[in-house]
Amino acid sequence: MLSWIWLIIGLIFYYFSIVFFQYSRTPLQSFVIRKGQKITFEGAPEIEELSSFKEFLSDVDRYLESINSRNLSRARIAAIGFFLAGLASFIAAYIS
Repeated sequence: MLSWIWLIIGLIFYYFSIVFFQYSRTPLQSFVIRKGQKITFEGAPEIEELSSFKEFLSDVDRYLESINSRNLSRARIAAIGFFLAGLASFIAAYIS
């Protein structure tokens, strides 16, 4: 009876391992403004210089790249941890 519980827990861990591995393969998209799209923010001052806005976009893109690299490593570490926990659960099911 106890071995069935360990098998179910192991399958749950393997499911989480697959989910987090998929998270590591889907990065955040970079911020893009299409031509002809007007940008207005209520209560915000208008942007007079296009060059300052391009600098802002490059800062946002660099920020997204740093988040993507961190999320990639964190999600892969979590996927490996869940895989090992599932393996330990199957070993425990075999022993019991």
